[in-house]
Amino acid sequence: MGKEYETQVLDVNPTEIAQKLRALGAREEKEHLQKRFVFDIKCLDHENSGWGEWVRLREANGKTTITYKNKTGTAIDQTEEIEFTVSDFNKASELLSKLKCFTGKYYQENKRHKFILDSIEFTLDTWPRIPTLLEIEAKSKEEVEKGLALLGLTGKDIGHEGILRIYAKYGIDLHSFTKIKFE
Repeated sequence: MGKEYETQVLDVNPTEIAQKLRALGAREEKEHLQKRFVFDIKCLDHENSGWGEWVRLREANGKTTITYKNKTGTAIDQTEEIEFTVSDFNKASELLSKLKCFTGKYYQENKRHKFILDSIEFTLDTWPRIPTLLEIEAKSKEEVEKGLALLGLTGKDIGHEGILRIYAKYGIDLHSFTKIKFE
C-alpha cells in the first residue's frame, strides 16, 4: 500500500499562486472539471469525521480512477492510498453502488488547475461553496515542505485535512449533500 504525502493551504489567491508557479518554471496543465463518487466504507467516531476508509471513483481529463484511501490523521504522511484506472466511469459507479459494504455514496465536483515543478504537484482546487484551496503533493514529506517554502507558505498549511473536514471549517457538513456540484 502506498503512502500519500500531501498538505493543504486554505483561502489562497489562485491568481497569485499561479503567477508564482509560472515564475518558478512549473509546467502548467489546463484547468479541468473533476467528477467523483465517494463511497464511505466506515467512519470513525463523530469527533474524527473525515477519517477512516473510503473508495473514490473519479473522472478527470478523460481518465477514470478508483482509489482506496485510509486516513488515520491530518499529518502530511497519514493517508494510505491504492489507485488504479478503469475504462468506464458509469459502469464502475454501477458496480460500486451494488456493494453493500458502503455506508454512504456522495457525488462531488471540483475544478482542478495543476502545476508540476520537479516532482512536486501543486493543485489549485475550486469546490462549490468554499474558497479555492492549494494542495501540494510529492513523493516525500521533505518535498512537500520544499513546495511550501518555494511559495512562501511555510507554516500556513493545515496538514492533510481532507475535503470533508475542510468544508466543516466553513460551517458546512459536506455529507449533508448527496450531490455537490457547480450549477
